[in-house]
Amino acid sequence: MADPLEKELKALEAELTEYSGQLLEITRELMKERVSEFPIFIAHQADVYIGEIIIDKNEYEVDFSLSVSTVEEFVETGLIQKEKLSAFREAFGNPLKNMCVFWVHGDNARYILFPFAGRNTDTDS
Repeated sequence: MADPLEKELKALEAELTEYSGQLLEITRELMKERVSEFPIFIAHQADVYIGEIIIDKNEYEVDFSLSVSTVEEFVETGLIQKEKLSAFREAFGNPLKNMCVFWVHGDNARYILFPFAGRNTDTDS
């Protein structure tokens, strides 16, 4: 029997691929405005109290809502420990090539690095 989260993860991947262009533009804007060098997207089905909602699952009739936050907010709230920030940034890599998604599923949460789909991200670095 397959992992029950696998189906949910596949649905999330499909949505991230669909919204990849919009999410990349948000990333570029946050970096350009010097809000953060490392934006973090939050995928959730229930309400979360971090970040700002950018795609409401009810409005768009999709499986997940997406919010955007920053690595700084995640450190401030304790979701990322200060002493692990350097390792987090290294794992994240280039934020114009990969998006970091904090996936909240029920009582569980995990970080997912997901490439921006089909985009030329070498520009605007």
